[in-house]
Amino acid sequence: MPHVIWDETEQTYDGCGKCLLGVRRLSRVKAATSSPERQMEDILAAAKAVGGHIIGWADDWEVSGATDPMTRPKLGPWLRDERGPYDGLVAAAVDRLGRNVVDCLNTGYKMRGEKKMLVT
Repeated sequence: MPHVIWDETEQTYDGCGKCLLGVRRLSRVKAATSSPERQMEDILAAAKAVGGHIIGWADDWEVSGATDPMTRPKLGPWLRDERGPYDGLVAAAVDRLGRNVVDCLNTGYKMRGEKKMLVT
């Protein structure tokens, strides 16, 4: 996958209350796809629009949308509080969080219960 270039919207965790984790997912990675770059651009724009910044990326490549977000290889450890502090998630679209309504709602309820942001 392409190397992410850090800009003013990407910073380390600083406790400002808007330190967001960028969530990207693709079921199948193909050489011709531009989806990772498009997702990154959308995520950076969404984070900036809410006054936040990206502190890291949960890039789940070759992971089906049917996989429970809690068990995804890169996103799961963040959701299980194994990776450090963050103030919310930002994804390019709701379907990048989960394929079905239950997974998306469970993730949303988790964020709300922990008073974290969820931005798409």
